[in-house]
Amino acid sequence: LLQETMAGPGPDKDVHISLEDQQKINKFARHNQRLEDIKDDMKQKEAELVTLGDATTDVEEFSLTADDGDKIAFMVGEIFVKESPDDVLALLENKKEEIKGEIKVLDEQATTIKGVMSDLKTHLYAKFGDAINLEADD
Repeated sequence: LLQETMAGPGPDKDVHISLEDQQKINKFARHNQRLEDIKDDMKQKEAELVTLGDATTDVEEFSLTADDGDKIAFMVGEIFVKESPDDVLALLENKKEEIKGEIKVLDEQATTIKGVMSDLKTHLYAKFGDAINLEADD
């Protein structure tokens, strides 16, 4: 027994990976990349919400100091149109609601992907243990 313990460093770390296991590893990697893309999109949308909030504040301040009939340039696509402060505030509010809806969809997609990744992680760690690392290197 003592000789076996001293004989070598332990079992060989080479692990046989079946085609099915490789496909699961690849699926995990694709889902992980998609999740990162969704997180980036969500950060961009949240930053856009902050910008729209700032614009709303600026328009509200303008409407307090402006004369009746003064218009604000509002970008639609690639052009600017002149609108009343009330119309601009309504347009900004619509845009904020639209972005909140997009964030909600992205969040739902992220939740679904996390569920799939969790199932894959459970299977792969059960099969490979310490021989595989599926954790992000943040």
